[in-house]
Amino acid sequence: MRKEFDLALQILHSVKNDNVYFGEALKAMFQKNVELRPYRKEVAGLVGCELRHDILFEKLCENLDLTDGEKEMLCLVLANDFYFRHFPKEEIDAELKEALGEEKFARCLPLLDKAGHAESYIPEGIDHSSLEYLSLRYNVPIWALKIMHHFGYSNTYKTIKRFARPYQPFVRLRNVPETDDLRHNEDFTPTSVSDVYAYSGKAALRTLPPIKDRHAYEIRPIVKKLLDDNKVSAPSSVVLYCGKDNGGADKEVIASYLNEVMVNIATPNEDDLLEAKRLIKQLGLRNVNLFQIADPTAMEAYISSKAELVFCLPDSTGFDSVATTPDFFLHYDKERMDQVIANQAKALEGCASYVEDGGTLIYCVLTISKKEGHNAVAEFLSKHSEFTLVEEKQHFPYDEYGCACYYAKLSLGPKVASIAVPFGEMSALTSEPAHCASAK
Repeated sequence: MRKEFDLALQILHSVKNDNVYFGEALKAMFQKNVELRPYRKEVAGLVGCELRHDILFEKLCENLDLTDGEKEMLCLVLANDFYFRHFPKEEIDAELKEALGEEKFARCLPLLDKAGHAESYIPEGIDHSSLEYLSLRYNVPIWALKIMHHFGYSNTYKTIKRFARPYQPFVRLRNVPETDDLRHNEDFTPTSVSDVYAYSGKAALRTLPPIKDRHAYEIRPIVKKLLDDNKVSAPSSVVLYCGKDNGGADKEVIASYLNEVMVNIATPNEDDLLEAKRLIKQLGLRNVNLFQIADPTAMEAYISSKAELVFCLPDSTGFDSVATTPDFFLHYDKERMDQVIANQAKALEGCASYVEDGGTLIYCVLTISKKEGHNAVAEFLSKHSEFTLVEEKQHFPYDEYGCACYYAKLSLGPKVASIAVPFGEMSALTSEPAHCASAK
């Protein structure tokens, strides 16, 4: 157990102090050190558990007069004693006592002696109807809760509760013989979206042959549904502008259209779409134009004509990815949020230029934020009366599509609907919300 604890402490320190992502820290520790690999599972589990409750542990440790390194040791022990419980409590507590000494260890005893339901670990005096309570209970910073709270307390509560559960991957199985076995595998459950399956297996998806061979790939079900519902046919063309985290849209437009129509895919960083480029090469496609562009309003050198379908899926605050990594918020640079929103507005403007008369423009962001969703589209429509809002929707991780996603479908043609720009501050960070209702 001592070896696992020492390794876990090194990784936790790297994540919290050196700004190294959890997955990268694990890779650096275990990929080259073959002799350490037997410890990987337990170490990853313990550190991951600490990171998923880091806000609570930091709160519990704040008045104990410990050094940062000592707090990290205590946080790992609390993670094991409260939640992970893979190591004997007596042994791991003894390790902490030896490291801290009698006096400092005595300060920690009231925490180490806590037991019961997760709610019992939250300090006394925290109002259960407050955002602070939700932050400590579900490991989401208050600034992020304020953004989500614009959709109401109930949606916020159900969303962060879902974020706290293990991430549910969804896989798009292409209609090729190589995916036949997966369609009948109990680890793959069909969803309401054609050819999309929820994966519940223990093996990492990237290790499965159909995934490695690009006969299947991860996707957000709502992204696949939007592309299915708005599919065009020859002689039409498609434009997709997308960022790194595009929910599989890049690979889906390639796999679903093949050589049927002209497909233009633009991205700020071509290296983020390496798998899409490999899929194009694997399928021998000549109708896909994938290019890198820093300014989405300057795509005229790459796109020769307007398209019936233009899909705008820029990078966002990315709250859909909270459940995929336990250190999501530890590395989050909230100072960049205003720039993210400005980039989204620029992407929407650029994409609008390539919609042909009667065509469809779909704006989609994989996050939960009114400023990036409804407000962004309302602002766009206030400047572009030639576009009409057909429909808009905010999806949450707890609904049938299992992801955080806002989309708006716009039509270039006669005006049939409109939405108003809500009042509010222009900053990406919001003001303090109204008092919350009681927790359920």
